[in-house]
Amino acid sequence: MTLQTSSLMTQTYSHSPKPFSGPISFTLKGSKLTVDSGRKVHEVQLGAVDTVRMTFEPGRLAQRSFRTKVIMRDGKSFTFSSLSWKSLVEAQEMTREYRAFTHALCDAIVRANPDAKLVAGKPWGLWLPASALAVASLLAMAYLIWQAVQMGAPRVALLGALLAAVGVWQIEPMIRLNKPRPFRSEALPEELLPKGS
Repeated sequence: MTLQTSSLMTQTYSHSPKPFSGPISFTLKGSKLTVDSGRKVHEVQLGAVDTVRMTFEPGRLAQRSFRTKVIMRDGKSFTFSSLSWKSLVEAQEMTREYRAFTHALCDAIVRANPDAKLVAGKPWGLWLPASALAVASLLAMAYLIWQAVQMGAPRVALLGALLAAVGVWQIEPMIRLNKPRPFRSEALPEELLPKGS
């Protein structure tokens, strides 16, 4: 839940990724990241990072959540998000801390491995089918609304329009924000970072 920086360029970030789970702490120092789950401590050499992927994740209870996943060359990975869960229904937004740690981590990864890929959004193999399904669902809903109007059922058409509007409100950010694209460490995608106050 906290971010700390010392004069030795050590930064820490801690959050609880799930309701009722313990916190996971990340300590970044130079080209090394220490991940402490409370049960295990892992030392990550940032020169071995293959990909950093930043995504928008629909949060519970209408909270927006952003996630950063770091994938190593050996296939292992770890993630951290902008929400820290306190209970099943309460989560704290870690806006300032998440933004600062994500910037520092991406900078450190690029310094340790200039060939590391920095990618915003979901992989194409997930994003394209999800986008196609969303568009097909909205077209089907539009057809059903049109049919309801043609049959003289305005209440059904209104209900369909309401459901379509809720669908657009929920699905549109996932499709728009998670479109795959590269980014640079000095220019993280602002739309995939929580908004600062």
